Amino acid sequence: MFDALDDQDDPFAAEFSEEEISAALPEPAARVSQEIQEQSSRILANWSLRVTTIPEFRATPDLNLAQLQEGMPELLDAAIAAIAASEPTLDPSVQERIEDLATAHGQRRANDGYSIGVLIAELQALRTEAWAAILRVIESDPALSEVPVTMQDRLARTFDPLIVEAAEAWVATAQSGETANPPD
Repeated sequence: MFDALDDQDDPFAAEFSEEEISAALPEPAARVSQEIQEQSSRILANWSLRVTTIPEFRATPDLNLAQLQEGMPELLDAAIAAIAASEPTLDPSVQERIEDLATAHGQRRANDGYSIGVLIAELQALRTEAWAAILRVIESDPALSEVPVTMQDRLARTFDPLIVEAAEAWVATAQSGETANPPD
């Protein structure tokens, strides 16, 4: 038979202080990063809707969702991983992966005949959707009120070089003469 006093000997029944609980939780920016990772499909869906309003994509009637999103889930996942990193130089593989994916995306858009402006616009739309996801997370938890400045910096640190890398790949591909005719 168990006695109420037996609970006092149970290490799992101990009460924790607020400081101990806070120390066990991930830091606020890491929590936001985890939650935006969980929203990646929503980010991608919103990005797709936003991008389909770009005239060059609207002018391509045979472009399907799979073609539009080709490589984007991987690029978004890599971007979220980079945003989560407090110091990207500690893990250069994250940056290398983003560069590889951005290069492939820039080449893909050049080969498909889209302008560099379209490429930049769609990557800016991805950044906008990532920021919207960050804001949704922050608005849902008042304890995260200090995080926007940190996340804005990480977003810029991630997307600025990503966009440059994709644009440079687009230019290199276009200069090599491998691009197709622009979509009608």
